[in-house]
Amino acid sequence: MTTAKTKTKLWPPIHELTYTSGKTAWQVACQVNGKRIRETFETKAEAETRAAQIRLQVENEGAAALALSAGVRLQAAQAIEALKPYEGETIAKAVDFYIAHSLRFRHAPLTADIIKEFIPEREKLNQRDSNIAELRQRLNVFARTFGNKKLAEITVEELTVWLLNPAWSARSQIHYRRRVSMLYDFAIKRRWCEVNTAALVDNPVVEDTDIESFTVEECARILEHAETAGCLPLVVLSLFAGLRRAEVCRLDWSQINLPERTITIRGKTAKKRSRRVVSINDTCAAWLALCAQPKGAIVTVAKQTLDQRIQNLATKAGLSAWKHNGLRHTFVTYHAAAHKDLPRTAYEAGNSVEVIKRHYDGLASEATAKRFWELRPAGNAGEKIVPIAVNS
Repeated sequence: MTTAKTKTKLWPPIHELTYTSGKTAWQVACQVNGKRIRETFETKAEAETRAAQIRLQVENEGAAALALSAGVRLQAAQAIEALKPYEGETIAKAVDFYIAHSLRFRHAPLTADIIKEFIPEREKLNQRDSNIAELRQRLNVFARTFGNKKLAEITVEELTVWLLNPAWSARSQIHYRRRVSMLYDFAIKRRWCEVNTAALVDNPVVEDTDIESFTVEECARILEHAETAGCLPLVVLSLFAGLRRAEVCRLDWSQINLPERTITIRGKTAKKRSRRVVSINDTCAAWLALCAQPKGAIVTVAKQTLDQRIQNLATKAGLSAWKHNGLRHTFVTYHAAAHKDLPRTAYEAGNSVEVIKRHYDGLASEATAKRFWELRPAGNAGEKIVPIAVNS
């Protein structure tokens, strides 16, 4: 095949093609806006018509470009320069992306207003008051920084700096991230943003902390003064049955069956809404005999009053400080040491075997655990609780 170029001053050029078969065709070949055009026609007239269309298109586009203000043309030039490192990308693609990921959320509510809608929605889901209070507190802190911005406007870098606040512990940072992530998911469902930015931030590494348990001697002093401090049932059920303080506060005496030696922790009572039946061991039964009631709430005072009673108990027992979750930690520690059955301990405590093994396994000797489970009230149950002799 040979090619004969047609002499013409018009752009785009038209080439005459002659094939080996002797057949002739006409081709329009050029580039428009970086896109290569190569089209072949059977007649020269068809090729000239197509060339005229391309010429008109370019003229119109040129006129449109000239109609733009100098400022707009400068912005376009700057945008093109910024896109140079990204081969194949254009201003049109950049604009399309910006519209899809930012401008379409321009009418979304501010973060503070989304929080005001989100909290009531969580309340409708039968969330516990304590969970709602914690959620509200953390999101209010979030709103102090980002309340006047839209969620879609908060960058990963901004949120990372906020979440990794050095004033917060690693565990607290994780809790904040979880709550903010819930807010993003809520907003995504309502088309107020597209990406859960909080999910793009990595959680910090949390190092295991040592479990704080009471010694056998400390337990003896706590039991000695628990009744006069007004919190004997709480102490007994946490120390000898492993119940969480919140579980005891939600428990009713009717859920404790002394004859059958069981405590039924219902779903609405348990921390993770999972029902379990806890065994009442001999030590727990001996102490419950001093305070058990047929029915009614086990804890009848407000949280603040209960906190004061526990602080008073710590003082009476000669403790420098009340150990966080110390009663429950003590139960798990000595239960694991005495029974050597981690799945059983995990079930009684309402926890996983992995957690029990990682935090409690091997913390106490079998001999020390034996002394703990031998802690019993005075023989005369009608008397006040008296000091308990503990062998060293």
